[in-house]
Amino acid sequence: MRPITILLIICSLLFVTCEIPVGLEPISGVEGKITFYGNWQNDIKAAAIIALDELDLENPASNLITYSNLIEPSTNEAEYFIQLLPGQYYLAAVGITVDPGLFAVRIDSFLSAETIPIMIIDNDLRNLTTPINIKSQEITIVDREIVF
Repeated sequence: MRPITILLIICSLLFVTCEIPVGLEPISGVEGKITFYGNWQNDIKAAAIIALDELDLENPASNLITYSNLIEPSTNEAEYFIQLLPGQYYLAAVGITVDPGLFAVRIDSFLSAETIPIMIIDNDLRNLTTPINIKSQEITIVDREIVF
């Protein structure tokens, strides 16, 4: 066989076996900017936005769905994102009172015990008590300001 024929056969096989990507599916969730004013409290090792499916401020661990990226102390401003299924959620800004690495590794243990080493740092009660409605394949923007 000629080299050109072999090359055409190889190219044909590659073309047939390659799939054309159809793209990523759109996702649902919430994103925003969290701005911190004042000095961080010494017992807060990180901060995050948590998503709850029901509001129980006495025990947020019982209704925790997920949490955002962890934000380092002394940060003045950070962006966050939480991927969520469509539905109604409550969002709360929290301070994490243990080492962030330990928090991430032991989150399942904390949830099983229904006690999470966090403190709510949202200043405005309306932020906590107003549900956020997440629609299918849409990102909802929610910004927060925290004053220490």
